[in-house]
Parts: sequence; C-alpha cells; structure tokens
Amino acid sequence: MIKKIKKPEVEWKKLLTPEQYAVMRQKGTERPFTCEIKKRNDSGVFHCAACHLPLFRAAAKFESGTGWPSFYEPIARANLIFEEDSSHGMARTEVLCAQCESHPVPR
Repeated sequence: MIKKIKKPEVEWKKLLTPEQYAVMRQKGTERPFTCEIKKRNDSGVFHCAACHLPLFRAAAKFESGTGWPSFYEPIARANLIFEEDSSHGMARTEVLCAQCESHPVPR
C-alpha cells in the first residue's frame, strides 16, 4: 500500500519549479519535444519529481512520436493512478503518481 502525501498547494509550489507545478499540480502540458527526460538515454530509475516515488525504469522508455516521454511499463502498477479523462473531446487516460497525486514528471 502506498502512503499518500498530502500538502497544501502552497507547499507543492515551493518544492517545484513553476513549470513542474503547472504540469504536475495544475494539469498543464509541457511543449512537445522540450522535456529533459525525453532527451536522456541513461539507465536507472525515474522518480516522481514531487515526492521521489520510483515510477519507471529507463529501460521501459520508448519513442512514441508524441514529443513527450513515454514508458510501456511502470516499476509497480501500485505506484500509479489511472484516471479516465475526456476533457479535450477524446477518451484518454491520465496517469498520476499514487503517492502525491501529481501528474508525474520524472526526475
């Protein structure tokens, strides 16, 4: 069981860069092809930038052609929350960190 981390938004704002906060806590979107993680080809594990929960192995990253980092498998499915989202007129699945409920921006 993942222990939830709850903080007031003002605390998350102090911990994250303005761009991370917009994407992770306010459902914003990075410009395609600008994410540092997408450009990296190192090995190891990517953690949530907000709470440091391990999310994905670098070996599970793949090129999806979308401009954002894509992973075909999480370290543990319990580390993620999957929510249906139809806010942009299409059916899609939003992925959230199970510990802090942020949209995960790996670090």
